[in-house]
Amino acid sequence: MTAERDRPLRASTRTLPRDYVEQLQGQVQDLESQYQTLLQQESSMASAHLMVDHPAVSIESAPGSWVPLYPNPPQAEVPHVSMSISNLGVPTHDPLSFESTLFEAIKLSGCDPLRAESPNLLFSSLSAALNHVNALDLLKSMDLQSLNAAVNNYIHFIHAHYPLLVGEEVRTKFAIMMRPDYRPGQIAPAEELVIYLVVILGMTTASQFRSVQLFPQMLYYSALRTPGLFDNLSSIAMTQALILIAVYSLYDPAAGSSWHILDVVSSHCLSMGWHLISSSLGNGIEGTARAWAFWTLYSLDRMAGASMGRPFTIANDDLITVPVPGMRTPGPSDDTGYLSGPLISYYRLLYRARRNPEAGFEHWSAQFNEWCNTTKTGVNEYISTVPRTDDWINSMYKYIDLVYYQGLLLIPQFNTEFPVITPEIQQLYTSDLIYRASKMVGLSFGVHRYPLAWTAGYKAFATGMSYLFCVALRDRSAINLPEVYHVCTACINLIEGLAARFDGLMGYARFLVRGVDMMLRLYNVEGRNSPIAHDPHFLYTPYSDAIPRSPNSGIPRPPDVADLHVRRFRCLSRLYLRAMEDIRLKYFPDTKDIYEPVGQVAVGM
Repeated sequence: MTAERDRPLRASTRTLPRDYVEQLQGQVQDLESQYQTLLQQESSMASAHLMVDHPAVSIESAPGSWVPLYPNPPQAEVPHVSMSISNLGVPTHDPLSFESTLFEAIKLSGCDPLRAESPNLLFSSLSAALNHVNALDLLKSMDLQSLNAAVNNYIHFIHAHYPLLVGEEVRTKFAIMMRPDYRPGQIAPAEELVIYLVVILGMTTASQFRSVQLFPQMLYYSALRTPGLFDNLSSIAMTQALILIAVYSLYDPAAGSSWHILDVVSSHCLSMGWHLISSSLGNGIEGTARAWAFWTLYSLDRMAGASMGRPFTIANDDLITVPVPGMRTPGPSDDTGYLSGPLISYYRLLYRARRNPEAGFEHWSAQFNEWCNTTKTGVNEYISTVPRTDDWINSMYKYIDLVYYQGLLLIPQFNTEFPVITPEIQQLYTSDLIYRASKMVGLSFGVHRYPLAWTAGYKAFATGMSYLFCVALRDRSAINLPEVYHVCTACINLIEGLAARFDGLMGYARFLVRGVDMMLRLYNVEGRNSPIAHDPHFLYTPYSDAIPRSPNSGIPRPPDVADLHVRRFRCLSRLYLRAMEDIRLKYFPDTKDIYEPVGQVAVGM
């Protein structure tokens, strides 16, 4: 395939039409200008009325351009404080204590999920400015409407996937902390930290707060310095807070290294025996809370490990005896979390498939198919008591199908010989099942908005490569080239979007771009089975910036027509999706949440 990529195009395609590049460049510049204007308009709308007595921050603002006014600024100059564990209120006399180990994980940057080696910039650039800032004062510097929107977003998005807390209790404690007469310490420090993290996660995973990303980071830093935070490590609230820190690390590298935090928190939870059935006995409320805490942590560990092929921290399901919660019965203000139990079963199935790949694809695909059917049956039972609209039911079925397809794509990767092309692997990737799974999962990435965890970047890479593998092994006459371009571009766009925060993902985007380039050049030279391929200049040159090419390829560097086409396509696709959102909001206004800004939708993790 390398030879095909490096082979020069025919002589008849070596001469570009007059003004071809200039016209294409003009189109690209005009489209990019339109898209940039749209982003600035949305940013200004989302930033309006977010802060009290603070200017709005645009998407072009540099990090650190917004700093809140402190309620009681110190009279004397605050000296620079070197970063050490003691600055976070953690005792230094025991470097092997749980607190010290946890903060060592937090002080590692999460920008590259695979290699947590660089320091966390949050603890260098902001430490001196925030050491005298109280977390409660910082929380109350934000207007109440925005804070309520953040809490609502947490309930709607994070809690829907991981019902670790009780929604009504979260709202009650948040209301108590927002009273004018409330002082720090009136509720337990660990419970305060839980509320801080609810707000932090709600703001981090909400599109309307993208222009004030620094605020949740500052609140996170200040909340970790709450006095007496680690006085009762065995409390349920403390464990819930630790799990929320792990969830936060999936969305913001400033939270610390996800792998190290998951390892520390999992070890702590296992040491207390919360994986045993005895932990769910006794007090019914506390036993249920422990069970949900453990299985939430279990799901996080399995999701992170399965998406990257990394070892699991909770290594053996045979030692887990605490019952798996079923579909959680929602409360009056807690109409979420009904799929959490089935998703736990899904992650357990992934683990068994990894432990026993010798059983074969047919065996495990049948297991996933049974899970899919059982989950849909559970949804039917749920809606029999809580009636739902047909649109809600159809969207739930599509979500279950999507999770099912993601599981199918992971099964071959559990084989130790993957990606060696054995006859079994070749037969598998020529099947309609894997082709449809990779196509449907890839297309789903094209409709994602904000937010997504870094694990989605690795899922998008695996999906894109699986799809290209299927296309390469199938009959080319049956492949529609625009479909190839659309599926792969959706995966690449998602990875590049996440790479803006987690730069360790950028290499995966470049590798996938190279695979797409090789595939499209192969089709353009030999296939010509679609309208796009009839343009002889579509792939005149490969991507000059992202892809290293052979100096003897015979392909001139300027002009990079392929790069212009890619930029043009991305702008058109994003403007198209924005137009579709306008249509949805105009003709289906009931689909918009009360706290959701125009043009944004909540998506899965």
